[in-house]
Amino acid sequence: MNKIINIEKNCMGTLDINAKFKGMRKDQNFTVYPISEGASVEKIKIQSDTRIGYINLENGIVSLCKPVQSGAYNPHLMFVKDVDILNKSELAGLKFRLIQTADKNAGDNFIHMTTDNLGADQISIF
Repeated sequence: MNKIINIEKNCMGTLDINAKFKGMRKDQNFTVYPISEGASVEKIKIQSDTRIGYINLENGIVSLCKPVQSGAYNPHLMFVKDVDILNKSELAGLKFRLIQTADKNAGDNFIHMTTDNLGADQISIF
């Protein structure tokens, strides 16, 4: 069973991922944080309305905090635990889509806000 249901580029120029990981009742929409130039690409930070965590791009391990009713934010990263692991094809697909978003001025929205997502260019598919 696939854990990642859908991947789309968002107005910030990064990705939105619909996914259902172990322990989740239903799928949620996670936003991928931008990866600035020179940043580590070992893992990416993801955030939904109630959870925040990481996806390790080297081994596919998904680490999330428990659901937080009022919203999960950076302080909740202290409480992340490994909850799932992506299979090789899901991980390769995610990396491929991340590389496509690499841009110093990513984003296409009505307020002309751009995001530095150039670090996504350093991701290796292999």
